[in-house]
Amino acid sequence: MQNGGQNHRLWSEQEYRHGYGYSANMQKSLIYAAILLCLPLQAQKQEPGLKAPPMPVSTETRAVVQKIIGDTLVNGQAYEYDRQLADEIGPRLTGSANYLKAVTWGEQKFKELGLANVHTETFKIDTWEPEPGATGQVLSPVNHTLYLWSYGWSPSTPTKGVEGELVYLPSFTEEGISKMRDHVQGKIVFFDIHSLPQPMVIAKYFRAANALASMGPAALLVRGGPNGTENMGYLFPGGTLASFPVAQIGAEDGLLLKRLLDRGPVRIGLQFTNHCSKGVEVPQVVGEIRGSEAPDDVVILGAHLDSWNPGTGAQDNGTGVATVIDTAREIHSLGHAPRRTVRFILFGGEEEGKVGSVAYAKQHRAEMNKIDAVLITDTGADLSKGWLVMGRTDEQEALAQVELFLSGLGSGGSSTETRELLETDHIGFDVLGVPTLVLWTDMLKYMTLHHKASDTFDSVDKASLLQGDATVIATTYAIADAATAFAPHLDAKEVKEMMKPTGRFEDFEYYKEHDLLP
Repeated sequence: MQNGGQNHRLWSEQEYRHGYGYSANMQKSLIYAAILLCLPLQAQKQEPGLKAPPMPVSTETRAVVQKIIGDTLVNGQAYEYDRQLADEIGPRLTGSANYLKAVTWGEQKFKELGLANVHTETFKIDTWEPEPGATGQVLSPVNHTLYLWSYGWSPSTPTKGVEGELVYLPSFTEEGISKMRDHVQGKIVFFDIHSLPQPMVIAKYFRAANALASMGPAALLVRGGPNGTENMGYLFPGGTLASFPVAQIGAEDGLLLKRLLDRGPVRIGLQFTNHCSKGVEVPQVVGEIRGSEAPDDVVILGAHLDSWNPGTGAQDNGTGVATVIDTAREIHSLGHAPRRTVRFILFGGEEEGKVGSVAYAKQHRAEMNKIDAVLITDTGADLSKGWLVMGRTDEQEALAQVELFLSGLGSGGSSTETRELLETDHIGFDVLGVPTLVLWTDMLKYMTLHHKASDTFDSVDKASLLQGDATVIATTYAIADAATAFAPHLDAKEVKEMMKPTGRFEDFEYYKEHDLLP
């Protein structure tokens, strides 16, 4: 998940805790869940108060879904798939050698599972991969080594590095940068979390970045987390290389630089090498289980295959990829397909602004009326609470019957919260009016590891992962096998009206204006 592109954590851990309603009750025993799953179907009651009829789930479908849930909790393979991806392949920067290795691995898994129409489709993006050994140094008024690493999609410094006077940007906005115009050109500029206005509007962040680029800085420093932790991201959306070197430093070094600047001029030097290429065709993986009755109608289940360095992307988004593959395994193992086709997609370029999934939606735009729903898993292995419907109450109502057999897992809920509206691979479909769902978790552990070196396989709890895995598989099958469509498609006017109250409308318009959405 890319969290707005700039990845300085738009939302604090406390905001996630309060905004997503964290509760100790989420720590339900999976043994208890299995007992609930064994209750007679007749004992499950439909919750009252729905404004519209829920999507019908037949007795036959319900029985298959209960079998799926029980089998996944006992025999699910998502944990092993994630281990292979994280430990045996490692970090997967879009277009890198490791990413291409992961594409081959994903294709092989789909073929081994017996999926139909397994292939790759490409999208175009600038690619970036850093060499180890980025260095930074305070040259005056003291001699101090900076804990530094190259920031995502930054060009290299000159061979001998770049040296210059440091300038702090107290306000990383168009207006704030304009006031510093006479102090920026040829200087190494620096901003931190205190420079970012709250609430954070990503469109304003990108406009500020473009304003800074127009002033010709020698380089840019951004501040990372405490204890030298990095939180990888990028300066410009859409997988576009920056026009000047960008590096990130730890929070403690950032505080030191500000204290030194309070007392007088500071001069620093930076040196790092990145391998960058413009306009590279990058593959993403597609496979299908063809529908038994309506094969031209499609339910998409997707997750992004790419990740940041230097972690191995086990949570973001190895857990999602593993869940997609395990869903293919479980549904194919039934021996009979659901009514609709289930299409499994391992997207690329999500971390640079949903580049791969947006390209896919654009390339398949003529087929959107046949896409019944798009489900995305990109919220880590915290216990699932259900599904995010991104403000669409009609989808929330449609989920009512599905939620009945997820309640024993602790994932029988849904939320209209729109905080993640523009943050993962559903959005390219959402803006074309296709019903979308994103797996809903508390994301508390996830956000402590997000885009950091600590995003490794040892952080993944198997029981929690399988609970989310079962939630995804059950929901995907139920929607694909339902007698009627999941929810209506929206036209362009309805999409725009849907976006207005979300708090992300300005960002939505910016993305549309800059061709970052279909």
